[in-house]
Amino acid sequence: MNKHVEDTRDQIINTLQILHECGLSRITKDIAVVCNQDTEILTWDNHVPGRHNAGKSFTTLNQYISIYETGAYHCILFDGSIIRVFFKFRKNILLQESLLYWPSPILIPEEDVDELGIREAVNMYFSDIDMLNSKVAMRSPFRYDFDSSNLSEQHPATHVHIQHAECRISAKRPVCFNTFIKFIFANFYPEEYPSIFSDLQPLHYSGYTSFDKAILCL
Repeated sequence: MNKHVEDTRDQIINTLQILHECGLSRITKDIAVVCNQDTEILTWDNHVPGRHNAGKSFTTLNQYISIYETGAYHCILFDGSIIRVFFKFRKNILLQESLLYWPSPILIPEEDVDELGIREAVNMYFSDIDMLNSKVAMRSPFRYDFDSSNLSEQHPATHVHIQHAECRISAKRPVCFNTFIKFIFANFYPEEYPSIFSDLQPLHYSGYTSFDKAILCL
């Protein structure tokens, strides 16, 4: 692995470990490294392009369940939300990234998921009107994408997907895992934001141009 890939992998591993030690995750998984000719990819174990990242399935309950059931993630947070990352490099240049936060649509205790499985647990909670009223959380997935080869007015190289598959909010630059996870906790879990996050250092990637007119900047 080149230095950028190694540093990115180590950063993800170390920060996932911090989440575990702080009691902020239920499950963490290893980072898969795939080398294809002149590119190196950091991804999840059973990654099949498009299968668990299809745009038309974005925000659907079935996509959340499918990602959870098949283990196509790197972390399950304490509330059942999903964290997943993808980075693609050519030598020391970042070509693509996709950083996903998929909030749990319903707050299910970990023991119920362990006993029933995620699909059956979701079905049980959605079938009980009292549980539905008290446990459902109306939250959109948040996916931060960068693709240096796909740039147009409708498709900024760096953009954020929320609420709708065709929503692309322009962002200034690709970011590292630490920057992403600190943003998620600062904005969506401010009460659980651990002080140790202040010590997390960012990585900076070369090979792209910052977009000064971006709407969103982490």
